Amino acid sequence: MPLHKVLKQYPPLPQVLLLLFGLVLVGVGAMPSYISGKWPWMAPPDLKTLKELKELQKSGLTLPGWKTLRDRPMPTGGHTWWRQDLKKEDGSTQAMLLLLAQTGPMKQPQVEWMDINGYWRWTVDSMRKSRFIVETGDIQGDEAGKKGDASFSARVEARFFRGWTGKQTYAVLQWYAFPDGGHSAPSRWFASDRISQLRGDRVPWVAASIIMPMEPLGDLEKMRPEAESLAKSVQAALMAGPLKINP
Repeated sequence: MPLHKVLKQYPPLPQVLLLLFGLVLVGVGAMPSYISGKWPWMAPPDLKTLKELKELQKSGLTLPGWKTLRDRPMPTGGHTWWRQDLKKEDGSTQAMLLLLAQTGPMKQPQVEWMDINGYWRWTVDSMRKSRFIVETGDIQGDEAGKKGDASFSARVEARFFRGWTGKQTYAVLQWYAFPDGGHSAPSRWFASDRISQLRGDRVPWVAASIIMPMEPLGDLEKMRPEAESLAKSVQAALMAGPLKINP
């Protein structure tokens, strides 16, 4: 069970004790590396899905219920994202999906959101959180079975805001996708990846940004259902592909 779920079940003092206990476990796991002077992150383990992550940067994702109108690399100030222009098959809703995958063992999430903001030169307002859950049944292929029983769920906390320029207003939803969920803060990946490296494993990541045109300076909440529905499909497709566990 994730640490934040465990902490919610206990009052403040036991929470502190649980946190200290967790730090002790990490320290014990790190002891062999401390003695040898060879820390895992100095020569991190390989990414098990490196091939799939690199392929993602060339072909993107196939998403149920959405048609890709056009896809191509999109260079920005510091990165080259993969851009997919999407249209919902049963309606007129359009969206842009930007993906940036971890394509090497030393590549870390850093300033991806600033990168996007600088490229679009939009004004950001109405910043808030978006939380959604991907259930086992949402995951494509046989990946659901690999992740456990029918009660498996991956929780994602993204940032959701309105970005506008003099010509257009957008609803924007952004997060880093991991094999078991996702979060908009790169610090969540750093902590999880360091612990995984102590076990000789890695936590791959993919930065995802959904951009949907909306009414000029319109109500952002009206865009939430459609944006979160698409984000849920993106997370599920990533978990079934380049972020799959035990490939």
